Amino acid sequence: MSGIPSFPASADAAPYRPAMTVHVDLDGAREIFAGHGWPFEHEDDSIVETGLRNFLELCAAHQVTATLFVIANMLARKRIRPLIEEAVRQGHEIASHTVTHRYLPALDRADKKWELEESRRILEGELGVPVIGFRAPGYRIDRESIELLADCGYAYDSSAFPTSSYAAALGTTVAALMAPHAPIVGSPFVEWPMPKSLRLPPLPLNPSYALLLGNGHFKRGIASHRRSEAPLTLLFHLIDVAEPLPTEQLRGFMSRVMTLSTMSATAKMRRCNTMLAHARGLYRPLRTTQALAEWRTSLTA
Repeated sequence: MSGIPSFPASADAAPYRPAMTVHVDLDGAREIFAGHGWPFEHEDDSIVETGLRNFLELCAAHQVTATLFVIANMLARKRIRPLIEEAVRQGHEIASHTVTHRYLPALDRADKKWELEESRRILEGELGVPVIGFRAPGYRIDRESIELLADCGYAYDSSAFPTSSYAAALGTTVAALMAPHAPIVGSPFVEWPMPKSLRLPPLPLNPSYALLLGNGHFKRGIASHRRSEAPLTLLFHLIDVAEPLPTEQLRGFMSRVMTLSTMSATAKMRRCNTMLAHARGLYRPLRTTQALAEWRTSLTA
């Protein structure tokens, strides 16, 4: 159960457009700083607050239903929970980004299982919506985590890139990771992979890097991925559309870069609008659940 599905041409012979799922990881300043070993001792997190508001506006402008990968303990933060609840009211899908944003390969099996089970339990219980998808913090995923996700009732993971290191970590092949596939024999669980990185520079195809390197990076990556006919996972981060962090919260130049606090939210929104419009011209935006169902159907067509 792997490979790229084929679809019949439409009745009007219009060019076929593969599915596109629009995702956003809800990492805020606290999680970004922790990943770099910087302290963040502030209660307010303008990256989450302004970023999520602006992301919902971006989706509304393009009539896109996204999947939000939520860190479950964010629901305990009084200024952030209402924004996530508003996203649910607007129809966006909710997926798990663990409870605490710890890197899974560094955890033992019991802690991994707790992060996966408890995040799903909290998100479903608190938000009243099904949670069937997962992305690992830092994209750091391994075979044990994949098997635990399937055991915990998730339908898909979207963490892996088509590289030799991910293939080795997941016990699969680079070719399999070029498109959605079922990594566990006899299980319906699906790996919904990230798109292949460009070689020069060797950075992921997502708006965060395009905002640093220019929209040409994004267009080259999209053109390369489009030739594969595989679905596109278009991953935003809240920093892509958030207001810059206040100066007093920053920890030097690198913290400005890693939070994209080098640009105004207005400038970032304008460029993200351009990128999303470009991708929409080549792909059909679908809910992740819809794209997953379409892929499953293609396997038996």
